[in-house]
Amino acid sequence: MRQKSKSVEDIKKRVIARERFEATEAIELIKSLKKERVFWLAREVLEIAQTELSKLDPSNEKDKLSLKLAQQLALCTYKDPDLANDSKFDDTIKILTDNCDLKNTKSQETLGIAGAVYKYKWLTEANKSILELSLAYYMRGYKHGVEKDYGYTAINAAFVLDALAYIEERTAQKAETSTETAENRRKKADEIRNDIIKTLPDLPSKQGNEFLNNDWWFLVTIAEAYFGLECYDDAREYFKRAKKIKEELDWEYESTAKQLVSLARFKGIDISPDDKTKAWVVLEDFLGDKTAVKSVFIGKVGLALSGGGFRASLFHIGVLAKLAECDLLRHVDVISCVSGGSIIGAHYYLKLRNLLQTMPDSKIDRDDYIKIVHEIEDEFLTGVQANILKKAVTYKLTNITKSLTECLGEMYEKQIFSKVKDGKNDKERWINDLVVTPLDATGVPQENFNPKDGNWLRKANVPILILNTTALNTGHNFQFTATWMGEPPAGIDSEVDANYRLRRLYYEDAPPKYQKFSLGRAVAASTCVPAVFEPIELKDLYKDKVVRLVDGGVNDNQGSASLLEQNCTVLIVSDASGQMSSEDTPAGNPISAGMRSNSILQARLRGAQFDELYARKHSSLLQGLLFLHLKKELEADPVDWIGCELPSEKKTKSPLTSYGINKECQEYLSNIRTDLDSFSDIEAHSLMTSGYLMTEKMMPDDFKDFTDRSVARTNWRFLEKGMAICNKDVDNNIKKELKEAADHNLIILKIMKKFNSLFSWI
Repeated sequence: MRQKSKSVEDIKKRVIARERFEATEAIELIKSLKKERVFWLAREVLEIAQTELSKLDPSNEKDKLSLKLAQQLALCTYKDPDLANDSKFDDTIKILTDNCDLKNTKSQETLGIAGAVYKYKWLTEANKSILELSLAYYMRGYKHGVEKDYGYTAINAAFVLDALAYIEERTAQKAETSTETAENRRKKADEIRNDIIKTLPDLPSKQGNEFLNNDWWFLVTIAEAYFGLECYDDAREYFKRAKKIKEELDWEYESTAKQLVSLARFKGIDISPDDKTKAWVVLEDFLGDKTAVKSVFIGKVGLALSGGGFRASLFHIGVLAKLAECDLLRHVDVISCVSGGSIIGAHYYLKLRNLLQTMPDSKIDRDDYIKIVHEIEDEFLTGVQANILKKAVTYKLTNITKSLTECLGEMYEKQIFSKVKDGKNDKERWINDLVVTPLDATGVPQENFNPKDGNWLRKANVPILILNTTALNTGHNFQFTATWMGEPPAGIDSEVDANYRLRRLYYEDAPPKYQKFSLGRAVAASTCVPAVFEPIELKDLYKDKVVRLVDGGVNDNQGSASLLEQNCTVLIVSDASGQMSSEDTPAGNPISAGMRSNSILQARLRGAQFDELYARKHSSLLQGLLFLHLKKELEADPVDWIGCELPSEKKTKSPLTSYGINKECQEYLSNIRTDLDSFSDIEAHSLMTSGYLMTEKMMPDDFKDFTDRSVARTNWRFLEKGMAICNKDVDNNIKKELKEAADHNLIILKIMKKFNSLFSWI
């Protein structure tokens, strides 16, 4: 949630009026704006101040102020989350090049900003050469003296050296080659840290430097140097001094702790919550909060629930069930939903919101999450089996002014979301009412709680819910959250995409009729399959534009891009989307060929996203990755040509997957219809079981420090029938039902019969 202070509002009014900001005044104002992370407003203030400064006569004082303004503008540009990642880093470097003589400068502040820009760019692009650029700028700053910038460029140069060494060691390990370069980098990093602890501790005793005794970043820089050298007693002493300056845990504590945890990983320092290692104890003393330490250690967890109609929704329930059992759901920071994933994601979020707002953080435990999924397991299937699509069509016939898509959204509300006992019942829910005011450990409501800033101090995180749609205007991802809607800047590649961006806006700033937005309508937009349902239309939201939204799967059917935009470092992707199958005789007519070609494009997009996630994992940008999909372990044999005399490449296959499901049945599940039709118990429970067992088996070692994979299975109702597909010889009736559900020709006939009966009375 966005929080506004009076001072920020006053500055905003002055900016809108384009009032004058003098350089010295602007620099003072920027301090408070940066503290509140209102970087866009800071940039506006700086640009006005630069204009005012340019009117003055030349002088040395003007040059100094001009440099200072440019440095601050650069800093606020690369830190601004409302700017596109692919361009803001380059824009920052251009600001430094044009105003600060980046090529020849000896200014450590300028070099430090450049180093930080490339470090953050590396985090978004996973390109080692970018990290090398970061190191080059930090090293240039370090060579001008540790004492001059109080160790800022030096400590970051050491950090980047260890990051590069870590990447190189992993590469060498795979290639079974030497790691001499990595070893040299580590030696240099420790040399820099020794230089820091040799130089900085005596600075406060020198005349004019007394203020350093009360400078947070100065003290934690020394502490980090000791920590990196594994001198934990000395590190603890400096952290203790820093804590006296600032007792309240805030983003500066979190930022420092994250860097220390990353450093520990890069250096191979044992930092385990269970073993209470020395490094862990230092962090625990520093933060004074075990929950905060564990949160920083785990990283930012994102859960993506893919598109794929009710088939996807039901598969996701099985995934949620296992995540609840492992007590992993409490750690989720972001839930990104697409199409069918949005239906189940919204249902789950409503229940979770009710829990977080009615139970103290200290009392929420694993059983509470299991209870939520148990309730969803029954309620959601009941809603699905009410045949929501048929009800929506019937409702449409008596409400001709509404589109079928809007009617569908109302059916989601009535048949599914109304099951949540949060006092709303059959009342319409607004997505901007989903802002969570959680209770703290003592049961006091945390007013104006911001998940981005506050989750790391909670045992039960408050996730950010993102419902993904696609804007036909631009082709970009258009998102709905509890606080804003619009196109996020991070997902747009301005190098190849020249389309405008529909800036995201907070509901409170929107035109009156959009200050409340129906949850059902937002979910309907996310599930609006093109050529089947009418787009959701938003008129008078952007000047001279009519926004039309369709299924989020058109842009990203997995929802993983939104997790990366939110800087998640641990990703769980539940992908039950329709994966393209082989066809022995593809249809030759233009329409069928066009549809098949679209499937190929979607398969290529899905493959590219999958490759990006694994590249990030191998580049150490992701601390953990669990990617589940319906065709897991369904291998295919190569096809011999007619007259082939070469030995067959076919391998002996097990009839069961490693997660215990009959492969033939799993193949049927992967091809079950992705519409919003009713599902039988066998179909639904089999999909849930598939998601559950796959999650149970595939949970990676990356998650071992914050999940309990050895817990006994809960008595899930879906397992009673779903486990029937876990045999080598599955009952023929079950197999027949799943096969028919996966036969697209039979599905089309079935739909036609339903619609014929529906309209027969007209």
